[in-house]
Amino acid sequence: MTRILQISDLHIMPEGQLFQDAIDTAAALRQMLSGLAGLLPAIGPVERLVISGDLTETGCKGAYDHLRDIMAEAALPWRAIPGNHDCREAMRAFAAQEGWMPDHGPINWREDLDDVTILGLDTLVEGAAHGAVTDTTLAWLEATLRDLRHRPVLIFMHHPPFDTGISAMDAIGLSPNPRFEGLLRDHEGPVQIACGHVHRMITGAFAGRPVTIAPSTSHAVGLDLRMEGGITFIPGHSGAILHDLGARCRTLLISPDDLG
Repeated sequence: MTRILQISDLHIMPEGQLFQDAIDTAAALRQMLSGLAGLLPAIGPVERLVISGDLTETGCKGAYDHLRDIMAEAALPWRAIPGNHDCREAMRAFAAQEGWMPDHGPINWREDLDDVTILGLDTLVEGAAHGAVTDTTLAWLEATLRDLRHRPVLIFMHHPPFDTGISAMDAIGLSPNPRFEGLLRDHEGPVQIACGHVHRMITGAFAGRPVTIAPSTSHAVGLDLRMEGGITFIPGHSGAILHDLGARCRTLLISPDDLG
């Protein structure tokens, strides 16, 4: 049995600044990390903590410096992928000492754990809010899946590959890529996908594979399913995801009430 914690959409600001001048995302992340550490005796052992994008709001060095100080408190080894609010090179510098961070190109990575291989997939389009799977990333994924054959795989990517019904978020979702969909559909082994971006736990499917979207560590996107609906934020509506993988796979929501 392999257990992996997922957090997402931290939106850390430079020290002393608030998200939207209202939400202390740094305090929320510290509270989340402390709560998860306190929960480990009840849910452990947990092998990894994965951050599924939007580590910062501004993508600037000051925000990553602030995040580095906070992540020093993490009780688990962690990995991350970029989201649309991140800057690839600033994120690379932020995690340059981490063994999983590639020294150039997309921030794609692989780690083989006991019961599963976890993959980080970079969907960042620099300077844009939507995401895309580039030819470079697609080639990396194709070669990686070919090597993994029938081994269970959990793919982490920021932008969900399906529409959520929240039209304002779907408008900045993942660009359609038939080659990406076909690759996942044709792969013979078991694959699950874990995303962020929408700040709400939502489940769905893509290419016949189950997909889970994680909540944010500090605030949710408002639940507005109207076609003309905009984006609003709900402070304090937060959570994390526990992926419990083995002979039977489970995905569990961790709410603020679970963290004490």
